[in-house]
Amino acid sequence: MEGSGPTKNQLMFLKKLRESSVEREEALKKFLKEYKKGDVEELSVKETSQLIDELKKIKVQGEAAEIEAFATGKQITFLTRLQDSDERIKATEDYLIEKGKGSVNLLSLSEASELIDILTKLKGTDSGGSEGNAATKKQISFIRNLQKNDKGLVKTAKYLKEVRKGSIEELTSREASSLIDRLKSQ
Repeated sequence: MEGSGPTKNQLMFLKKLRESSVEREEALKKFLKEYKKGDVEELSVKETSQLIDELKKIKVQGEAAEIEAFATGKQITFLTRLQDSDERIKATEDYLIEKGKGSVNLLSLSEASELIDILTKLKGTDSGGSEGNAATKKQISFIRNLQKNDKGLVKTAKYLKEVRKGSIEELTSREASSLIDRLKSQ
C-alpha cells in the first residue's frame, strides 16, 4: 500500500468540494472506481491530491474562481503559538468572527497567512525576533542526546516546568538554546 490515508485537511477539503456539485460527486465516484477503492479514506495522500486536483477543475456556477485549501498544519501550530497575550487572543477571536469561522482550523491558507501577519504585529509575551520561533529539529535532537542520563532528564523536566511547557517540542528556539546550555553544564 502506498503511504497512509488522506490527511484530515484533505478530507475536509474533499467534503467541501463534494457538497458543491453533483458533477464533482460523480467525478469522485468515477475516480474511486478507477483506483478500485470503495471510499476516499482508502486513498493514499498522493491519490487524494490527484482527486482534489481533478475535482477543482470542475467549475461550479456561483463559486469563487478557485476554492482555496485549508490552512496547513504548520500555520495552525504557529497560530496556536501566537496565542500568548490577551491582545493576540482577542485579535484572533475578532478575526474568526469577521470571517465567520469557528476555529483557526477552518481558515483557508490565505486567511491563516493574513491572521499570522496581524498577530505578529501585535505584542506577545516574547519580546519578538527569532526567540519566538519554534525550536529546530536539530535543537530537539541535540536535547534528546544530552538527556541520556537521569540527571539530564531531571534538568529537562525542571526547565520545562520553569518555562511552562509540556514537552521539548513546545520550546521556542531561545528556550531550547537555554536548555542545551544547562544540559551541557552537567
